[in-house]
Amino acid sequence: MITQRFNTDLKWRNGWPPNHYMYGFFQLLEFLECNIGHVFDHNQQLFGAPQSNNKMIEIGSYMGESTLMFASTGIFKNIHCIDPLKGTEKMNEDYGYEWDTVKQEFEINLRYFDNITLHEDYSYNVVDEFEDNSFDFIYIDASHTYEDTKKDIELYLPKVKKGGIIGGHDYQQDEFPGVKKSVLELVGKPDDVFRDYSWVKKL
Repeated sequence: MITQRFNTDLKWRNGWPPNHYMYGFFQLLEFLECNIGHVFDHNQQLFGAPQSNNKMIEIGSYMGESTLMFASTGIFKNIHCIDPLKGTEKMNEDYGYEWDTVKQEFEINLRYFDNITLHEDYSYNVVDEFEDNSFDFIYIDASHTYEDTKKDIELYLPKVKKGGIIGGHDYQQDEFPGVKKSVLELVGKPDDVFRDYSWVKKL
């Protein structure tokens, strides 16, 4: 299993605290638990009450490591992953990964879950497959350019229910100013930005 969040060996993380990204992602998951929740308690589950109907979309899943963490919470009944699994990818260039390896790692990471659907395409090509006002959470972690991030927010913001949450990754001025600019323009200042630079905004 190749990991991005569960180690500090990647060359661009030299000097970071141990598992910096992993603990930041845990902060995001805790926020989701508090603001979306499972909509059922343990006793109800034991007695066969309906489980969560929460749904989410992850735009940019890559090897499925973050998807694995979303799925492990039990918050979401359905998770839709959108990733073309082709094209230009910095992780591939930096570490020599081939897309076949990425796809294999995606399958390994998610092999124990049957509530995950992969849409192997670009987000703008599949947006019409999802109903408006029907998702509890959307997480954007695809291309980090201003134009592409803005387009993803514009296309998928209508898919979020009232009271739902939109968020994404790499909200940081120095490395990804386009992400920050597009978020501020379209949804305003995030409700929170976590240790791994994930951002969230409740609608």
